[in-house]
Amino acid sequence: MHDIFFFTDIHGMYDLYRAIMDFCNKQDPKAAIIYGGDACDRGPDGYKIMKELLDNPRVIYLKGNHEDMFVKAAREIKSLRLFTKNITREKVRDGLWEAFYFGRNVDNITLALGNGGINTLVDWVMDGMDIEFVERIEKLRLTCSIGKFDFCHAAGNPNVYVSVCEPEFYKERKVTETEKSFLLWDRSNFHIGWTAGRNVFFGHTPIVYLNDYMDIDWNEDDDPKPYKWTSNYIPELTGTKIDADTGACFTGIAYVIDVLKMQAQGFKDTTITDKENHNHLIEKIDVIQL
Repeated sequence: MHDIFFFTDIHGMYDLYRAIMDFCNKQDPKAAIIYGGDACDRGPDGYKIMKELLDNPRVIYLKGNHEDMFVKAAREIKSLRLFTKNITREKVRDGLWEAFYFGRNVDNITLALGNGGINTLVDWVMDGMDIEFVERIEKLRLTCSIGKFDFCHAAGNPNVYVSVCEPEFYKERKVTETEKSFLLWDRSNFHIGWTAGRNVFFGHTPIVYLNDYMDIDWNEDDDPKPYKWTSNYIPELTGTKIDADTGACFTGIAYVIDVLKMQAQGFKDTTITDKENHNHLIEKIDVIQL
């Protein structure tokens, strides 16, 4: 069986993304690569990463809450006709911030910009405001399961995951906004385990901020690493949960998990402080046995 790799929440850090993809290709050129969402925003190159993920036939690209925000903001820009195609990058940036501070009926633009979406939206506008691209992002899967392994962005309620995963579910009705929120946004269910005998890999909540949501020990001097939960006292929810969001755009550290070996290979951006530099130096760091 070929390898299965999982990584997530790269947030526009292209050199980290490229280092992980190169690593996966060298390990197993035919491996399945599952990306857990939030490719865009915060860092400088989110739009570029989204395009590459979409066009790579080996990648299963799952939707994150930032992809969801991008879709809604892009549709709002298009419907309001904020920009023509012949416009400078500076005017696009100024126009978006003007809409943020003074606009009406721009709730989706406001939400995206408030969550670091300026570079993503500017790049999309300058690339011709391709609505087909927006539609492809909108149609990204929310979940993926391979064998005993489950994958989604936020790993909310496991019962919601199961219902959304069933193929018949899509035929009968659309996923509700409440169900989407569990899989894209939820941070209230870390105390809830996962389906017994299964493992879920997810992101959304950076490891360095977990102490805001759970009573765990966190040494701020340590490098962020994927965090694994195995203890739960509810018999039907004793599966394993692994959070792989290491806050790449803030810490410069990202991990890719070899799912079958349960190993995580780390990479570090040694020039993380220079956010506008698109040529960062990346080095391998520790391998973790999960």
